[in-house]
Amino acid sequence: MPEKRFDHVGELRNAGLSGPDDKTLHYLWQIVDEGVLGASRHVALGNELLLHLLDSVPNPEEALSRARLAGAFIARTRGHDTPVIGNSLALLLAGLDNIPEGERAATLRRRIETWNEAAAERKRRLIGLAVTHLSAARGVMAFDYSSTVAAIVLALAEVRGGLTVVVPESRTIAGGARYLEEFLPAGLTVRFIPDAAIEHGLGFCDAVLFGVETLRCDGSFLNTIGSAMIARLARPRGIEVHGCTDMLKLDLRSYKGFRPEPALRSYDAPLLDGLSLKDAGSVVTTAPELEVIPAELTTAILTEHGPVPPSAIWALGRGIFTPSDAGAPP
Repeated sequence: MPEKRFDHVGELRNAGLSGPDDKTLHYLWQIVDEGVLGASRHVALGNELLLHLLDSVPNPEEALSRARLAGAFIARTRGHDTPVIGNSLALLLAGLDNIPEGERAATLRRRIETWNEAAAERKRRLIGLAVTHLSAARGVMAFDYSSTVAAIVLALAEVRGGLTVVVPESRTIAGGARYLEEFLPAGLTVRFIPDAAIEHGLGFCDAVLFGVETLRCDGSFLNTIGSAMIARLARPRGIEVHGCTDMLKLDLRSYKGFRPEPALRSYDAPLLDGLSLKDAGSVVTTAPELEVIPAELTTAILTEHGPVPPSAIWALGRGIFTPSDAGAPP
């Protein structure tokens, strides 16, 4: 498994600071090494990490330096394909140098507390509007873990008796098992199937729900590989396909045409671990972790503003964010 978190140790030393404490490394394991899953969860964990640094480092200026370095590290690693993570941290840390030195740490703390309250309210609206839209569904498919999708499914099951929940397991990141950890304690009956049986699973569903790593202004979005295949199978069958996201995940750089290809990663661990192969070193398991789900394969993006047709994301984003925001450099 990747251990990117340890790269931060060298960055701190290069800045003349001692290494991170165990709690900081644990937060980084959860976020950059994806010890837990879900971009929304990673944003919340990033905020918790900043608060931990403010609380645990006696010198306020050193605490702020460590917070900035940690934020930049998370944005550069976990945030490579998920701008919401870097965007959130950048907004929290922005303009602190313009504040009197003695007030910076307290200002950052207030921003984090306000941020969490606003994010919780946006999520409540998103879930409520999504449940209203999906209230007639007899079955939904949830592919690869998203805390937003999990919350929608749990809320929908409360108002839609007998809801069928289909969870295909992806070998790329084992996100299906994470859904079981939330759905089974809630009493849901889950059809947990291999991803090779997705076409079979769609026969029980009226809608497919995806999390969104990154939303682009043209209405396309990025999610775990396999998502586009599911969308291509679902749409001809009249099954709705939805990305589920807070509009904060809109990549403002996409207005300027910045739409990079998803990063590649090695799949040695899920594919080769446990196999006894003499020539395993010559096997190449490199592939993208994320892929683009085109706007034409998507019914709507379920947001805190309600279900939004992909073609309307451009205008909605312009209405939410200022032109200068949209023109921000990568």
